[in-house]
Amino acid sequence: MSDCFHLRIRNYAGLGMAGLGSRHPADKMRRLAGSGQGPSGRQRRGMFSPGFGNVFLCYLLVCSLVLAPVALIFSIRFADSTEQRLFAHYFFIRTTIAVFVIGTCVSCLLILIGADLSSSLILAGLALLTITSALTLVRCFRGIFSALRGNSPRFYRSYLA
Repeated sequence: MSDCFHLRIRNYAGLGMAGLGSRHPADKMRRLAGSGQGPSGRQRRGMFSPGFGNVFLCYLLVCSLVLAPVALIFSIRFADSTEQRLFAHYFFIRTTIAVFVIGTCVSCLLILIGADLSSSLILAGLALLTITSALTLVRCFRGIFSALRGNSPRFYRSYLA
């Protein structure tokens, strides 16, 4: 038989087209199990799936200041959340990490330049590092409190507290 005939059979059976699949209940259960949903169609909740538990974990990781890259990975992975409140939290986490990284890099640059030129640049770098750390912690606690209430953070697109 020709290849065209086999292609028609595959398309008719739903094997060759992306939108069509088997209508057998066992196949539906396999698809749901592979997509992270249970038989009732609800999403599984936990620390490693999008939800307020994961948002709370990300804020705690950013508060530690050392584990912020792990929180960045989570917030990028779950950024395409369909719920607007979760999207706002993940966006707020990413901007908080951006503020922390930019402030830390600029303050370290001031400290390194000040080592050769002037001690006032070292003090300015230390002051900027302190302000950056304080702003990061304030943003984290603000996000934690809004996550505990189940709301999205106000002005989540802002880089200020």
